[in-house]
Amino acid sequence: MSTPLLKRPLRVAARGSLETSQARGVLDLRSVGGGGGGGEDLALIASLPKNSVTLASQAEEGGADAIMVNIEGEEASCPGHLGSYELHDVYIKDVISTLSIPCGIFVGGAKPLTAEYWESIVTGGFAFVDMYAHQMPLFVLNDLRVRKVVAVSAGYILEQVRSLSEFGGVEAVEVAIVPQQARGNPFTVLDFATLKLIAGLSASAVLLRTQKKLTTRDLPRVASLGVKGLVIDPSIPAGAEEAYRDEVASFSPRRGSPD
Repeated sequence: MSTPLLKRPLRVAARGSLETSQARGVLDLRSVGGGGGGGEDLALIASLPKNSVTLASQAEEGGADAIMVNIEGEEASCPGHLGSYELHDVYIKDVISTLSIPCGIFVGGAKPLTAEYWESIVTGGFAFVDMYAHQMPLFVLNDLRVRKVVAVSAGYILEQVRSLSEFGGVEAVEVAIVPQQARGNPFTVLDFATLKLIAGLSASAVLLRTQKKLTTRDLPRVASLGVKGLVIDPSIPAGAEEAYRDEVASFSPRRGSPD
């Protein structure tokens, strides 16, 4: 039986060490969310706009339960994600050695993931890997060394999402279905209805990527559907790096931040 994706309490790594994120523990998605009523227990995963120690530290200070670095990005809105793991390796190691919370990695689809390339990534000591289902090779799903979050985008049908959620090795399904041109718009009733359908049929934990604007007043509704956590979309936060802490904190009512 696999270990849950995230699990508290977390052990603080010595600053400057290369202790892996896996060794620090993981956050148990089965113990959070699920209609608690206030949204306070939704797990918060900050997908960094750039693989930066400064941003990672601010995300942790803002109350993130985990952070996610990014490679092989395809979108011009996130230039900090462009490039290979080799290009980002030094920055990612700095992030992992600085944090006391789990660190995952999102692998984009800028180029096909080969078995050799995957080996260089999976040995990096990440708590989990996140990929779109249509870009994740089967050898990644079959690799027992790391937990998997499978993202679904616009165009997937509900039967596919249900099937994905039932695969062994899938710890969570990430709902990331908003097309590029609609990102940053308010979260609508139709978005809520679609999320309800996915949360109701998924056999795995469901995470919502914040591709549309959510306020703390929206979170109880989201949690009431059984959603276990939020992934803060890296293309949504605006402003200087120094403001990222407040951007992260704004997604959690338990941290007392305003909308």
